[in-house]
Amino acid sequence: MKRLFENKYFVIAVRVVLGALFMYASFDKMANPEAFANIIDNYHLLPYQLVNPLAIFLPWLEFFTGLFLIIGKWVKGSLLIYSALLVIFIIALSQALIRGLDISCGCFSVNPSSTSEVWLRIVEDIVMLFFSVMLFKYYPDTVVLRSVHEKETNLSLN
Repeated sequence: MKRLFENKYFVIAVRVVLGALFMYASFDKMANPEAFANIIDNYHLLPYQLVNPLAIFLPWLEFFTGLFLIIGKWVKGSLLIYSALLVIFIIALSQALIRGLDISCGCFSVNPSSTSEVWLRIVEDIVMLFFSVMLFKYYPDTVVLRSVHEKETNLSLN
């Protein structure tokens, strides 16, 4: 597995796919914050006072996390946020299903979804979490730092 995540083309592809998924997921939520707030409230996890701020903040966090993954800026930090959000999403979806709540996922759209789609979203989130964690684990941050240091050294020598 390590060898696969050391392939720079595979890493770029995974970053772009993960980033694009989060960016795509954010668009409908940003366009319809009131509907997204209703979806969040249906999970019965947060006090009502936090629902509206979260409905506004979360899509933008998803958008910028995805954007940074795609452009390759602050990748480790973005992957950490990405993974944390996925864990929260998996827990929220799972607890709603266990409690028998009739919820709409709110994952990619504010339009109503079925319970079978919620199970599918949990599986998708687990797959995305796997790739996010593996990418975080094997992302060559020391190589990036070393190359930046080499550039600075070369500039100071010239």
